[in-house]
Amino acid sequence: MAEPRGGPPRLNPGRLAAARALLAVEEGKNVEEALAELVPRDPADRSLAWNLAFGVLRNRAALDEAIVQAARRAIWTLDPQVATILRMGLYERTFTRTPPHAAVDQGVEATRALGVGHAGGFVNAVLRRGEVPREGDITLGFPQWMITRWRAALGVEKADAWLRACADPAPVHIVVREDAAGVAAAFQRAELPLVPVGEGVFRLPPRAGRIEELPGFREGRWWVMDPAAVAVADLVPQVDRVLDTCAAPGGKSLRLAARGMAVSATDLKPERLKRVEENAQRVGLTVRRKAHDWVAGPLAERWPAVLVDAPCTALGLIRRHPELRWRRTEADVLAAAIRQKAILANAAKCVEPGGALVYAVCSPEPEEGPQVAATLGWPIEAVYSNAGNAEGADVFWGCRLRAPA
Repeated sequence: MAEPRGGPPRLNPGRLAAARALLAVEEGKNVEEALAELVPRDPADRSLAWNLAFGVLRNRAALDEAIVQAARRAIWTLDPQVATILRMGLYERTFTRTPPHAAVDQGVEATRALGVGHAGGFVNAVLRRGEVPREGDITLGFPQWMITRWRAALGVEKADAWLRACADPAPVHIVVREDAAGVAAAFQRAELPLVPVGEGVFRLPPRAGRIEELPGFREGRWWVMDPAAVAVADLVPQVDRVLDTCAAPGGKSLRLAARGMAVSATDLKPERLKRVEENAQRVGLTVRRKAHDWVAGPLAERWPAVLVDAPCTALGLIRRHPELRWRRTEADVLAAAIRQKAILANAAKCVEPGGALVYAVCSPEPEEGPQVAATLGWPIEAVYSNAGNAEGADVFWGCRLRAPA
């Protein structure tokens, strides 16, 4: 029996957290940060919230198409809360084991919890009528401009394989500070076998649990970092001192410090450097920190090696951050390149004669990667690129340039 009008909402806390996180994404927030603030403590509810939020973002175009067909209305005519509820309900009804009637009922409850109870009947009807194709049509998973660009750059077969891989949750990797064998043994005892993917780099098993509760995290024995980001940090040659210009959240700084280098880290905002400090303290490594705007100009000091992981469109992170595919436009690629050129030019002034400059972006777009690096006119010694990787991992492009002696 339905709850009397005005009674307490019966919406599952995980569904409520997912809805609020998705609404926060519409306002420009990162989905992971929103979920971290909103999810309940119960493990089942936490898991549901993450599944719903990421599932909706990965399948949003297909869900919207189903809504338009069932409602006979354009998405933009709906209240944001109503559109979010419909996306969640159709995703849950189509792609999860939740019984269809339960998904519909929870959708109606969500209208009350989010203050749009007047739309309960409309939501009920659309969720019962809407049909979402279960087969993953790439054209319904990404904006057309992305598909066109990547098919042209990588070839249709390779691009489509990568995009299909991005429909699944991204794996989580860790980098061990020291004693990799001991860390692996601790995970094995916890029945969480690690998969080695590089020097001191491991992939966690699926659904390993909350990061902060895994073996060795609180003791600072490892940190979370994608292998592609590790590969970019490893482009930096072994030197005594290195500058990490756009350092937050600090994974690359930690990798460099773990290799025995004295690391100076900068970032635009002091609060972002706070994350670098916290991560360094937890793993027992030392990283000097200084806020600096690299668009405005260089620092006075020079280093034998400088790392520039430049701010970019982050289109290489679409598997981990599915909201980016709906937030970015093709114009953003060109706009990012303008800023990147200024940052790189100023960072280059901080490289000692004959020193190394590593430039990288977490984007497959040539306008942000090789075309920006070429503006310096310095010789390129090494290049890293994993665009179109079949695993759908984070995509980085990076290179090591050598300063004139």
